[in-house]
Amino acid sequence: MRTVQSAPASPGLRPFVRAFAQRTLTGTFDAQPMPAFLETIIHFDFGDPMRVQRPDGSCEIARPMSLVGPHTHSVTSLQFQGTIDSFAIFLEPMALWTLFRVPSRLVAETHFDSRDVLGHPLEGLWNVLAESSIFLERIGLAEAFLYRQLCLDRGAPTATSAAVSLLTRYGGRITITDLAWQMNLCVRELERAFIRELGITPKRFARVARFQSALDAKVRCPEKSWLDISVGAGYHDQMHLIHEFETFCGLSPTVAMSRLGDSRPSALASWQG
Repeated sequence: MRTVQSAPASPGLRPFVRAFAQRTLTGTFDAQPMPAFLETIIHFDFGDPMRVQRPDGSCEIARPMSLVGPHTHSVTSLQFQGTIDSFAIFLEPMALWTLFRVPSRLVAETHFDSRDVLGHPLEGLWNVLAESSIFLERIGLAEAFLYRQLCLDRGAPTATSAAVSLLTRYGGRITITDLAWQMNLCVRELERAFIRELGITPKRFARVARFQSALDAKVRCPEKSWLDISVGAGYHDQMHLIHEFETFCGLSPTVAMSRLGDSRPSALASWQG
């Protein structure tokens, strides 16, 4: 048995939360690749733990409360065995800073026990989420927690936040020169800000954003041809798209889709930007 549910956040949280998702599994399932992604994921496990498989074949047991930082390349796969009951919050790229005052660069390319990064309030959230198995009830509990975080004094948004919002909205299809001009910054200033706050350059961020837009478009509309997907995402040709899949997923587009599973839960609740 395998059930995956996903939903967008309420309007007040959509600038910060891309989607909520819940996974319920019973049995043993093939390893599921994790392509590059820009979201930060707060992940709660209530059943048997997942296994995180590295490229060298070694495995690590997932923590009951995990904070998974953004990845700009595919390095792991997930393995499921037993009874899996998990709930995840997919944060927008800059939301970790807005909600918790933690720069994304500190969690990029790796994962942690969420309590080590966000503090013990996450343990309280795990406890109340564990009391219900109903997806909509868990969303309500998670949103109440996140709204409390928003009520704290978090200061004004940074220029990087605005730049990230534009890159995400346009699926990476904006030149870094144009982006810097819109932010009233020179390119070097923008690059330094991205590295300081996100740990990656704006060019790398834009490449992953474009890859994600293509991947999510295929998840939403699997009947679309890869040619249509590549044109819609702004690639020069289909070979360019294939190359990016090999870079950010380690697989060809067709093979990636056959193994993707629920890595992009309903294309992150059918978010359109």
